[in-house]
Amino acid sequence: MASPSNLLKLVIAVAVAAVFSLLLPLPALSAPAVGGGESLWKKMVLGSKPPRCVGKCLNCRPCMASLVVPEHRERKGFEADLNRREEDDSYYLLHWKCKCGNKLYQP
Repeated sequence: MASPSNLLKLVIAVAVAAVFSLLLPLPALSAPAVGGGESLWKKMVLGSKPPRCVGKCLNCRPCMASLVVPEHRERKGFEADLNRREEDDSYYLLHWKCKCGNKLYQP
């Protein structure tokens, strides 16, 4: 059996370690990155943001950002059918475009 003095030393060591682990500064997600000026939180966000469409639609108003599904390009020919795997044809990447009325413009 452990002596009471050794048990007391162990309890004190664990308590000190717990206090120090709570006092150490944790990296804040919203704190600015060192030297970069951007926050770590912004770097961790996935996806894209809409473009600024000011002046991108020639003289058309209102010019607003819009998500667009690109045209589906089908593979033609016998070889394409052989190479085709069970892919999901409903999955397409989205693009940001500037839209005014029914016309699309590059941002």
